[in-house]
Formats: sequence, structure tokens, C-alpha cells
Amino acid sequence: MNQFRLSIILLLPVFLAACSFGKNTVNLEEVKKIKNVAVIMYTVPEQITYRADARDNSTGLLAALVETSIGKNGNTAADTAIRTFTQTLQNQELPFNIMPHSKVISNAQFTALYQPASKTETKAETGFLGKFISNVTSDKSIGASPSKMNQYGLVASWSGDTALTNKGGESNYIAKSIEALKVDAVLVVNDPGFSFSCEACIGAASAMNGVASTGSAFNATLVTRTGPVMNIREWFATTDEQGAMVAGIVDPTEHKELFEEHGRKMAQVFAMAVKESMAPKK
Repeated sequence: MNQFRLSIILLLPVFLAACSFGKNTVNLEEVKKIKNVAVIMYTVPEQITYRADARDNSTGLLAALVETSIGKNGNTAADTAIRTFTQTLQNQELPFNIMPHSKVISNAQFTALYQPASKTETKAETGFLGKFISNVTSDKSIGASPSKMNQYGLVASWSGDTALTNKGGESNYIAKSIEALKVDAVLVVNDPGFSFSCEACIGAASAMNGVASTGSAFNATLVTRTGPVMNIREWFATTDEQGAMVAGIVDPTEHKELFEEHGRKMAQVFAMAVKESMAPKK
């Protein structure tokens, strides 16, 4: 067990004791010390498909049908959304500065840490129980990420209040990223709810027709050298960008704008939650 991983375990009770219990948790004193943050992980489903509720991670046959029709689009979604996410965060008057995405992925020490996702890296490090959970949910835990960034799968549950999966190599990657980027903390985003939503739709659940948008159910965990100090768990059903959905499939030529707006909306929702979590309690 490395020192960083041990620190996370030892500090967890302290973190929880300092937090207000609920979907957003924060160690105020530690967060106030943070000046510079880099977004180093942004994990989404391998296939972005229609869901009636972004908080429900079941996709089943529809995901397979969409993948057959247009191919896997998760990496494109992550690559596109993280750019507008980080760019928008820079203008949200947060208590810390966000490193531009271009600066993160141009850092040679950081990109040297990149390793393609593999079956080994997506297995839990938590003994028999962790392996059992991983095996049961393996088809849902595989994720997609932006280029030059590691990913360790999707969190098992959006309601788990963390973006960390506790899978092999994750804690080491976080620790080395902090040093490589020379920041006070890194932000890990895990969005298992990234999906297409549909407004004013008609048709069966597997063949919706109407106006498409995107929904999200995400966790964003802020991690320092000593461990996690904040988690934001939020969701949204739609964004301001719209496209056409036919038979449950959104035209791939409209994906870029939808994914860009997804990152923008997520940043706004995240920033508002951070401010509310850090506001003095009345």
C-alpha cells in the first residue's frame, strides 16, 4: 500500500467529520488552502445513449443498437465536454484557479503517466468483496476518457458520493499527476449519467422521436496530496443545446454541439454547488 493510498484511508474519518452529510461534502479548512487545480480525469460511459433519467444507469439493448448504428462515441463525448467544462470553470469565480485543459495535456510529465484502460486496471483493489462487485457490474463499469488521460471505469453508483473507483493504479496516478502538474489539488470527474435526453418525445422507450439534449448524473471529487477534501454529486436532465432524435438515435453530426454544451452546463452546476457548500451556514 503506497503512502498516498494510506493517507486517503487514514484521513477519510477526518474528512467525513468535517463535512456536512449529504450529496455535497467539503472539508472547508483544507479547500481554503487550495490555489490551483487541474482536471485530470473525466470518465463517461463508452456509449452515450438515450435514457429517460440520467440517474438510472441501465441502457441494455438500446446501447448495443446505437453502437451498431454509429459506433462507440464515449471518447469523443469526453474529449469534447472536458474542454468546455474546464474553460467554463475558469469563469465561475471559484475559490481556486482551474488550469486550462490545453496546459494539462501539453505537460510532458503528465502525459507520460497515460496508460490505456485494460482489464487489469479496471479491477478493484479491495479484496474478495471488491472483486465480486466488479465482476457483477463489469459491463456497466467500463468507461471512456479524453485523450492522454487515464480512466479507471465508471463508479458503481452515482449515489456513492465519490468520483474515485478505488481501482488498480488510480491513487498512484492521482498522486503523480499532482506532482507533474505542480498543483495543490486535482479534480476527478465521473459521469455515469452522461446520456441523451429527449424533450417532447413520442414513441417507445427504445425508439424515441423528438428534440434531444443531454443529461448528467456526476460526481466530482477534489483530491490533494493528503486525500479527498471535497465531493460534489449533482445531476441535470437537459441543457440549452438541442438536436433531433429519430428512433432513439441522435444524428452524429449534432453530437459536437450537444457534448460541448454538456460540459458547459456541468461546470455551471458544479460551480454553484461548490459555492453553496462553502457558504457560511446560517
